Amino acid sequence: MTLHPQYVIDEKGQRRSVLLSIEEYRELLESAQDVIDAALIDQVKDEPRVAWSEVKAKRGRGRQR
Repeated sequence: MTLHPQYVIDEKGQRRSVLLSIEEYRELLESAQDVIDAALIDQVKDEPRVAWSEVKAKRGRGRQR
């Protein structure tokens, strides 16, 4: 991903804000979410697994149908 930021500067010439195209902003958010997801996966990778059928069965026990 290549960003093409534009900067908003103050009267002293200091950068105060960044402008990105919507497309670049969305790509940046998606990349950030990928990093967060990878970190979460790493946190739980050694936890015991539970079968999806078991999860559904436990959820269904407390429901009235």
